[in-house]
Amino acid sequence: MDASRVNVNRAPCALCTTKNKRCPKNCEFAPYFPAEKLGEFESAHKLFGTPNIMKMMRLVSEDENKGMLASSILMEGDAWKKDPVRGGFGIIQKLKWQIELRKLYLNELKEKIKVEKEKTELRL
Repeated sequence: MDASRVNVNRAPCALCTTKNKRCPKNCEFAPYFPAEKLGEFESAHKLFGTPNIMKMMRLVSEDENKGMLASSILMEGDAWKKDPVRGGFGIIQKLKWQIELRKLYLNELKEKIKVEKEKTELRL
């Protein structure tokens, strides 16, 4: 067996695993889709398809931008897994709703504090 063909240092990346192919030592996708992110990658694969993910990654030139793109691809896949109807938009809407509820609660607390301060001032 040729040692240069087998990488004993790491598991195959999520992209190669999904494509059922051997992950070469110098796999261009391994830094962005490590084996630990297989579950997340599978969601992204269902949404975009592995060939499209590969095309998107190859269109970006800088490593830093590839990292951000990979992160976005994984997050978007996860968003659609969590909310198959609205995806990321649904998550954003839910967070906005939670913020509005917290604002209402905060205003209620401010009003209670104001009332208590007024009571305290009247006693003095």
